[in-house]
Amino acid sequence: MKPSNSLLSLAAAAGLALALAAPRAEARGALGYDQEMCVLKVGPDFLYFSGYQFATSQRKFCEDVPDVGETTLVFDLAQDELRQMKVDFRILRDGGENAEGAPAEGATVAYLPPEIYPKGTFSFVHTFDEPGNFVGVVTADGPSGEHWVARFPFSVGGAPKSKTPFLLLALACGLALALFFASRPKKKKA
Repeated sequence: MKPSNSLLSLAAAAGLALALAAPRAEARGALGYDQEMCVLKVGPDFLYFSGYQFATSQRKFCEDVPDVGETTLVFDLAQDELRQMKVDFRILRDGGENAEGAPAEGATVAYLPPEIYPKGTFSFVHTFDEPGNFVGVVTADGPSGEHWVARFPFSVGGAPKSKTPFLLLALACGLALALFFASRPKKKKA
């Protein structure tokens, strides 16, 4: 049995919707994973990153902040080179950068000024008062003129952006199953 025109139209519409939504699935900037550790690439070097909300859980996170409230961010500078550089960190509202990548006026939510961390570890505490989308920006400036910037988008207290591709995949699988069962030939009763 051939699928009906309405099923083909539904499949085409769903495919178009998935294709249009797919480009909006964002990369996580310079943030990645290494053996279940969050790694942020800063220039040619790496920085390990973890977040905590001790008031609600002892569980660490590295991408999206689960809830509003006090959040502790911990950074470990992996290479000695970064430990000799001035490192700063800022949190911007999503879309809070101008065309050159500099923070737009009023977009900075929190800021940790540049400092050298010879022991390689620093932490930062910020209280998020409302949910939303933000961008973390780490800047490292070296004694020989190096200037490295790493950005990573994240959400606070909402549906994590990183789950968008999985939701789209689940929708596509559900549609494929529905089309498969709808197009199967019906058994004739004797």
